[in-house]
Amino acid sequence: MSLNEIELNTSWSKGADQTTLYQTLLQSATGKPWYKVFVNNAGATSGNGNLILSKYPFIATASNLMPASRSAVDATISVNGRTINFTSTHLDNVSATNRLAELADLLPWERTLAEQRIVLGDYNAWPETTEIATMKATYTDTWPSAQALGTAVGTGITHGAHRVDYIFQSKNATYLSLTSMQIFNTADANGVKPSDHEPVLAVFQVK
Repeated sequence: MSLNEIELNTSWSKGADQTTLYQTLLQSATGKPWYKVFVNNAGATSGNGNLILSKYPFIATASNLMPASRSAVDATISVNGRTINFTSTHLDNVSATNRLAELADLLPWERTLAEQRIVLGDYNAWPETTEIATMKATYTDTWPSAQALGTAVGTGITHGAHRVDYIFQSKNATYLSLTSMQIFNTADANGVKPSDHEPVLAVFQVK
């Protein structure tokens, strides 16, 4: 599970450690242990950043600090005997120039990680942008793939009137087979949502 804009001991969270809060809630809901790794956008020990939560124990974790005070965090897990590297990132919301600089930093770092690789998060970019085309040179945008399979549930919108949140599968991740995806509508009866982004779920078969 990837979560962006998680607050660790900040005024936004009223001093709370949201990484432990969500880990504890998941453990209470499932009755099973969950593992977490967090990286602040600037590499600090507190503040805003990206969080990975997993029901699978970590073999290793890694982080990468990128331009414009952005970051990526990776967790290595084993599923059905296959190594999977799962990276959470959050690109700049101000300019395409910053986002492309971040991708120029992120993608070479990703190549140092073993397949099978999944990279996901808030890219702050629409599907037709250069940023997404850059990712798609070596990764598959899984939402159109699920649509082609007939197993995509949802409007295709994750923020406002657009899709800016992505789950990318490396084109060399041949032991991962996408089976379905869903973009959830989290609005309550009054139209109120807990976030300005909708959650995205992808289901993979690990062969």
